[in-house]
Amino acid sequence: MEPLGDDELLYIFDKIPYYDMQDKRSFPQVSKQFMKVACIRLYLLNTCFPDMLFDILPSCSNMRYFSCSKPLSNAHLKLLAQSCPKLLSLGLSLDLDPSSEPGEFDIIDDGLCLVANACSHLRKVYLRWRLDVGDTGIVSLATSCKNLIHLHLEGCVHVTDESLKAIGETGVRDLSLVGCCLVTDLGLEYLANGDLKKCLQKLNLSKSDKISDHGIIHLQQMVGLTELNLSKCGFNVTDSAIVTLFTQLVNIEILDLSWLINVTDISLLTIGSKCLKLQKIYLSGCEAITAEGLRAFTGHETLKRLSLFSCYNFSWEDVESVALTCMKLEYLGLMKSIKTPMPEASFDYLQIERRFCGIDWDEDSDYLFW
Repeated sequence: MEPLGDDELLYIFDKIPYYDMQDKRSFPQVSKQFMKVACIRLYLLNTCFPDMLFDILPSCSNMRYFSCSKPLSNAHLKLLAQSCPKLLSLGLSLDLDPSSEPGEFDIIDDGLCLVANACSHLRKVYLRWRLDVGDTGIVSLATSCKNLIHLHLEGCVHVTDESLKAIGETGVRDLSLVGCCLVTDLGLEYLANGDLKKCLQKLNLSKSDKISDHGIIHLQQMVGLTELNLSKCGFNVTDSAIVTLFTQLVNIEILDLSWLINVTDISLLTIGSKCLKLQKIYLSGCEAITAEGLRAFTGHETLKRLSLFSCYNFSWEDVESVALTCMKLEYLGLMKSIKTPMPEASFDYLQIERRFCGIDWDEDSDYLFW
């Protein structure tokens, strides 16, 4: 009896009911030929074993979603580019647990360029902590992948304003630049002056400490923004830019200004009166905030979450007087060392009419919420 060909095996594989996952998983374990056939129908692969990719990827012409959190070589990405032209999502965020060894054999721009050119249908790309990725790879993604809507570059320390110039001409809706320490005010200007300003909804600039008021002000052109993170952006972000910004960004729903020590009540008065869709605001470490700033949120109709860790210049009575007027408030983050702290009898929550608002108390905190 002649061995079964690939077509016959594929017919058998397709006859296995979609709900019988155990048999689906057992099929490729029979032999390399069975695995090759099963891979033809593989649409999603999430692997922690890069060495297996040389056996798996050549048959994955229908792959749509690929992710790997371990170090990869350019040879891996070259094979991915050759094998998976229909790819829609590329998840290469690096796992930084102690067993990981990023760096020496990790991907660099050459491999990323190959993927960008071959997989032009990409919509989502995640490159967290890929330390060797730089402008060449990101510019290639931005220019080749016209459908790109999610781009996360957390910890990509070689990304500069040149990448942002290219990204500014895309239709990206969700952009994360956390810890991209070479990004400056010029990069924000590039983002704001391109097509991106018409579609960007989420922007995370946390730990971008080379930006200042001059760059932040350009973001006021992005009137579609619903989420913005400026936490830990340093001493050069002040009330001047925040007030100008949130006079325009009235659709903001989630805002993180944590550890901006030069943000004061002046900013909160603008945010509270202009941002009427605001649901979550994180102000941890904004030590200049006082009861006057808190009162800016009195009667706010959409506010659900308010974080005030490492803020001390108000009392429990100040917090309570504001919180009781916010009918949708679900969470408060406070310090035990504020003036006249909350009584022990109602330590973990605050009752607002028939609802309960949970309260977290902390002695000291360096939390970054997002």
